[in-house]
Amino acid sequence: MTASFSTAFEESSRAHAGRVATLDAAGGPVSFENLFYTMMAFAEALQDRGVGPGDLVAVHVTDAIAGSALRLALLRIGATAMGRCAPEGGEGYRPDWHLITEGTAATGGRDIAVGRSWVRSPRRWVPATAGGAMIRSTSGTTGVPKLRRITDEGLLARITRGSDWRGRPEGAVFIGYATPSGPFFNHMGRALLGGVMQVHPRDDDAASLALMEAAGVTAAFLSPWNFRRMVAAAEAGAMRPRSLRRIMVGGGEVAPDLAARAEALFGAEVVLGYGSSETGSIAHTRPALHRDVPGYVGPVYDDMAFRLCAEDGSPADPATGGELWLQVPEPIRLHDFPSGRPLADAEGWVATGDLCRILPDGGLQFLGRRSELLNIGGTKRAPHLFEALARGFPGVADVAAFRLPEPGGGDRLGLAVVPGPGFDATALAAHLTVHLGARCPFDMVVRDAIPVTPAGKTDRRRLSDEHVSQSPESVAPG
Repeated sequence: MTASFSTAFEESSRAHAGRVATLDAAGGPVSFENLFYTMMAFAEALQDRGVGPGDLVAVHVTDAIAGSALRLALLRIGATAMGRCAPEGGEGYRPDWHLITEGTAATGGRDIAVGRSWVRSPRRWVPATAGGAMIRSTSGTTGVPKLRRITDEGLLARITRGSDWRGRPEGAVFIGYATPSGPFFNHMGRALLGGVMQVHPRDDDAASLALMEAAGVTAAFLSPWNFRRMVAAAEAGAMRPRSLRRIMVGGGEVAPDLAARAEALFGAEVVLGYGSSETGSIAHTRPALHRDVPGYVGPVYDDMAFRLCAEDGSPADPATGGELWLQVPEPIRLHDFPSGRPLADAEGWVATGDLCRILPDGGLQFLGRRSELLNIGGTKRAPHLFEALARGFPGVADVAAFRLPEPGGGDRLGLAVVPGPGFDATALAAHLTVHLGARCPFDMVVRDAIPVTPAGKTDRRRLSDEHVSQSPESVAPG
C-alpha cells in the first residue's frame, strides 16, 4: 500500500508505544499504543455498523480525542470524513452516515451513536484500506465556505512537508485550534508522527497556560484569536509556561508589537506561518523582527514557484503587488468537493486570492484578501491597513476592519474595537480622523470580542452583517 497518514500513524504508534500521546478529559495520560488501539476499536465498530470504503461520513462528535480517533478510523477503513452538516448534506453530496455523541439529539439522517462502550480493546485487526480521505472547509471569507477533498496520502505529504519547512516538534505541544479544523488535524498529525505529547485548550486561558506548564509544553500552535487571548491572560497574571520555546501562529495577521510583547512575556520566539487550504504552507517569519513592515510573511519556500498577477491576468509589478499565484507540488494538490475538479491547472498553478508584493529582501508582504478589499471612494484598500492605525493606540485591546455597503455603491469603513484599560473612544476617533482624512468616513463600534471563524480568523462578514442588521451603537463616526 502507498505510504499514507494511516500507515505512518501505525508505524509511529509502534515506535513510540509507551510514550504519552495526549491527556484524556480527566487529565489522565493516553499512550500512543492506547490511542492507536482506541482508533482500531473505533474502526471495528464502524465496520460492524455498516460503514465501508467510499462512504461519506459526517462527524458531529466534538470531544477532541474521540473526534480525532473517529476521523483516523474512517481514514483507515477507506471512508471519507467530513465535519458536521445537515442530514440532507449540500449541493451535490449527501452523507451516508452521521456520527453523533450518545445521548445527543438525532440529526435526522442515518445516525450512529458513539458512546463509552466504543472505548475498549479491539477484537480484530483492521488493515489500512486505500481510498480514505477528508473533506475540509475553507475559512469562507466570501460567506460560503468551500469544500476541499484531501486523500490519506495527501495528508501525509502535507504534514511531512510542513514539518520539513517549519521544523518538527521536539517536545510536548499545545494545539489551540478548533477540533474539526484543518489546522488542528495538521498539528495533531505532526505530534503523532513526531512521537510527542499533545494537549488541548481548557475552559479558560489561565487553565490552558497552567496545563502547558504542567505538561512541559515546548511549542504552542495557535490561531491569532487564541494567541491574543493567551497573551492577555499572561499579562493579567496567569502562569507563563517555563518550557515554552516557540509559539507558531497561523491563519491571520499578528501585529509585530504584540509578537514582541509575547516574546518578552514567555521567553519564546513568536513565528507567523503563512499558507492556505489550497496550497499548504507557503512561508513563515518572526513578526517582532519586522515592526516597520505590516503584513510581512517572509520568503516563499523554495519548492514553490510563484508569480504576481494583475486583475487582467498580466504580470504585476512586484513592488506594487498583485494576486499571488503558486505552483503547488503535485503530492499536496487538492480537489474541489463534491465536483472533483482539480484546484490547480495542468501545470499546478493556483490563484490564492491573496494580494501581495515582493520586498527588496525577497520576502512577501501580505496586503489583504481580494475578497476582503474595501472600496473606499473608488480606491480598494486592505483591512489590515486600517487596523494598523488603531492597534498601537492606547487602550485598544483588539480591532477589526470591515465593510459597510453604501447605497450608491462602494463601501464605508467599519471598525470593531475591543477596549482595554484606559480606552478613550473619543480620542481614538480623533486619532483615526486625522490619519484617514475626510475622504474615508468610518463607523466605530465597541464590542466585547471580535468574532472569529472556526479556523480562528476574523469573521469580517459577520461583523458587516451584524452592524447592518442590528445597527449597534456607533461611537464617534468619522
